Amino acid sequence: MSTTRTGKAKPSRTKERAKPRYHHGDLRAALVRASVELIARDGVESLSLREAAREAGVSSAAPYHHFATKADLLAAIAADGFVALEASMREAIAGLEDPEAPSPRLQALGRAYVRFAREHPIEFRLMFRGSTSARSPLPKGCDPSASFGLLVDAVERVAETLPPNTIEPQALVLTAWSLVHGAAELVLEGPLATAEGSITIADEQVGATVVSTLGRLLDFALVSKHGARHGRSTT
Repeated sequence: MSTTRTGKAKPSRTKERAKPRYHHGDLRAALVRASVELIARDGVESLSLREAAREAGVSSAAPYHHFATKADLLAAIAADGFVALEASMREAIAGLEDPEAPSPRLQALGRAYVRFAREHPIEFRLMFRGSTSARSPLPKGCDPSASFGLLVDAVERVAETLPPNTIEPQALVLTAWSLVHGAAELVLEGPLATAEGSITIADEQVGATVVSTLGRLLDFALVSKHGARHGRSTT
């Protein structure tokens, strides 16, 4: 450090810069992570490209290498969410003792779906509320139907175990998706998100409870259909 004529120390011209919080080549991911943290803390209205850059510890011009607008950044968060949801669902299947067993497979996917929403609420909201979150359309290459395809496949496997004409596969898909998505929304926004709800159940148990009940209903449908075919009452 040099001194002035009066003997006072002059500030160093080589002041150490703060190290960026991202590795070279990982700017996009750093901005997405920073934006999720910012939204969780201050709300989606507080997000801007400038604030995302500040949160990520990069220059205010850096985000424009990947995102033209805030809406594009929100779309990127949603796109990454769909990728993560699919990975979570595949991991749930892989963790089963018998991944090919229809009913356990469907229940594992349902639990993974609700768990993802609980653990990644910012991404989940942007994924399924694009029209109300002012985000851009999902970027090219993002396939939001991949995770849904896993659910459809699991439901079709279950449907194949039921007697013919027990239930239409599309109706079962709609029912299963409505149950798990509705449960996720109740955990995030509904009565289950606060202490005001009349149902006393821990949020981490919601997914397991819903999908296990769906499994019991399917088992009952199977027994009822079998009994009807043989002229027996199930009551």
